Amino acid sequence: MSMFDWYKPTDTYHCPKCGTKLTEWQGKDGPCALFVWKQGIRNPVDQKVEDEELQWSDEKKSQFTLPGSFVIYSYDCPGHQPVEAECSCVDGVWSSTKIIRTK
Repeated sequence: MSMFDWYKPTDTYHCPKCGTKLTEWQGKDGPCALFVWKQGIRNPVDQKVEDEELQWSDEKKSQFTLPGSFVIYSYDCPGHQPVEAECSCVDGVWSSTKIIRTK
């Protein structure tokens, strides 16, 4: 199984083909350590690991940032998955999200 990160855009997005609400986003352009990234915040806000003993400290997580541009995916729409969004950062902070394609 490949590792990935979770993403939480500030806005609500919908499938451009059918309008299904897209709530869960993943991507592989970041550190891929099961981090949770929230738009507008420089460093990961959480790490989704089952065993809390494996979760990295806030200090260690603060060493990670996102690349200048990256793609995230939502599989919430059963008929048009994945829905892809292109994101970008300004000064290391995730600042924009734009739907770019669907199946």
